[in-house]
Amino acid sequence: MSFGEGLRSAREERGIALDDIAVATRVSLRNLSALENERFRELPGGVFNRGIVRAYARYVGLDEDDTVTAFTDALRRHGIDPEHENENWTEFAENVKRNRAPQWESRGARWAGVAALLLIVFMLAAGVTALLARRGIVHLPPKLAARLHLLPVNRRADPSPSAPTPPQDSPQPE
Repeated sequence: MSFGEGLRSAREERGIALDDIAVATRVSLRNLSALENERFRELPGGVFNRGIVRAYARYVGLDEDDTVTAFTDALRRHGIDPEHENENWTEFAENVKRNRAPQWESRGARWAGVAALLLIVFMLAAGVTALLARRGIVHLPPKLAARLHLLPVNRRADPSPSAPTPPQDSPQPE
């Protein structure tokens, strides 16, 4: 039985799902799957691989040191030198870059999107405020209303007289 098959068999005998190991150990499902399927070149490399193997073994209830030794032997069978693997940080960096979710290429584009969103929110707020002010629901300070041309429109044809006229049947003072 190969190393990966042994891990999978031990996990399945205990009724443990690979997802459970991923959640508990915070090791990605992709790395755990690569470990069980002996796709060792997809793993991050170096001491990280041994950490993944130890975390897997601990969760499943296997002896950690024996499992790491079996992992080292499996690496050799696949033509990977475990001692040289620790020094290959370039491969690790490439694996990390390749396995990360695609991100925006520049931060400038991200900030431009944030600025555009804020501008849209500001314009909507100003539009709603102007609409409410025109309908008389919101009262703006007179200077601001005049500046925004939101003063109420005088809809009367005749302006009201400034002083009331006395009634006709009342005596006039002399």
